[in-house]
Amino acid sequence: MRYVTRWFMLGVLSLAGCEMDSVSLVAPESLLIAEVFIASDGSDALEATAYLHRVLGSKDYGPVLGADITLTAGNQTVTLIENPDSASTCVPPWVQREISEIEGSLGTCYSLDELPVTFAAPGQFIQVSITDGDDSELFGQTKLPGDFSMKTPRSSREFCALQGDQLLELEWSKSQEAWAYIVEADVWDLADVYNYLPEDDRPPQPLFLFGLAISADDTSMRFPSDIGLFDRYGLHRDVFEQLQKGLPESTTADITVSAVDRNFVNWARAGKFHPSGQIRTPSLAGRSGTGVIGSYVRKNFKVLADSTLQGLISSCS
Repeated sequence: MRYVTRWFMLGVLSLAGCEMDSVSLVAPESLLIAEVFIASDGSDALEATAYLHRVLGSKDYGPVLGADITLTAGNQTVTLIENPDSASTCVPPWVQREISEIEGSLGTCYSLDELPVTFAAPGQFIQVSITDGDDSELFGQTKLPGDFSMKTPRSSREFCALQGDQLLELEWSKSQEAWAYIVEADVWDLADVYNYLPEDDRPPQPLFLFGLAISADDTSMRFPSDIGLFDRYGLHRDVFEQLQKGLPESTTADITVSAVDRNFVNWARAGKFHPSGQIRTPSLAGRSGTGVIGSYVRKNFKVLADSTLQGLISSCS
């Protein structure tokens, strides 16, 4: 009996397979994705950007023109200006690299390079409202993290000098309301140092390194050894080992340390840590869309690895 049953089931499955002569694919829903970021240097400089795009593969995928984006802090309101030609610089560096990795990625930038000096201070709430014709309406808010200062190197130094093969212990004060700290570095001139390697094995110009301190109380990181460990796969062994000792002589690095809010952290969980893909928690709600409004306070400085500058330029340590 069990053999009869088995052959009967195989026959049913075969007939069912023959009937599957067509497959219909449904296009993704045309949801608006908005990525809004407020950046501050902790004092006067405050800027806002919004990158608007639609779900990849949807029928309306492409530029999102004519949207109305307003920011409100206290009793002040500003409107972001459509700036389609600046999409590549519309978002923080980690997002820029994600966009560049998606072939055919296309969105529209809205921005204000300089918000009024009195618009918002660290620790203040900022609300956003986004409307896109009659299709989408989104809203949300962020709390700008508190200001902080660099201890090593000191905040007063826009650039400082290191000896070659010297590690730098970056240290900064705690930022109130911050959920994490991000350290980003563009390292320049490595390709010249390793010009003896085949061209395909030389590091890119610049080499981007990304570091994350996942606690608000974690306010130090060793540069470059602790930064960008997941960005180094594919580098030649000589370059990988060098970065564990310090920058080689005659190279420079542009470094940014940022205190980021909870919304930023929840939206920025990189796929390198999640094999199943990126995990994003939105902070915008509303109709026919999703996205993030995140904020951060950043400090920028340049490090020069050049022993000949010792005594001429302030030391980083």
